[in-house]
Amino acid sequence: MLSLRVLGGWYLARSLGRRDTLDVPTELLQRCQRLQSRLAVAWPIRFLLSRRIDAPMVVGWLKPVVLIPLSAITGLAPAQLDALILHELAHIRRFDTVTNILLTAAETVLFYHPAVWWVSRQIRIEREHCCDDLAVSACGDVAMYVEA
Repeated sequence: MLSLRVLGGWYLARSLGRRDTLDVPTELLQRCQRLQSRLAVAWPIRFLLSRRIDAPMVVGWLKPVVLIPLSAITGLAPAQLDALILHELAHIRRFDTVTNILLTAAETVLFYHPAVWWVSRQIRIEREHCCDDLAVSACGDVAMYVEA
């Protein structure tokens, strides 16, 4: 059953990166590329707008795609949107997708052990905190980041 859950999640993630997406406007793409160089992420990343999501997210491991909700362009100030994009770029810089694959494999194989689920949850929480810290250090404004 957990293997089916993993396959379903994989299929959903792939479909998010391919369906209902639009190219990012040139101005926003240039800002995203500046943010990428600010975090020293050297490999190529695609940036796309998506109608299907409510918050920015990273999809993919070998060819990562940062999906930006279409509503974020009009609903957030540019600095707030930049801070959220920095958070997603931090996930790529830290190879969090690889960590997620390993966690999912451990959860699937050792599903019966409650400690595996607890440790996995703690790792996911700390992973988000680390990306928050990287984004705040890059944008420099904690209050603005929290508001975004």
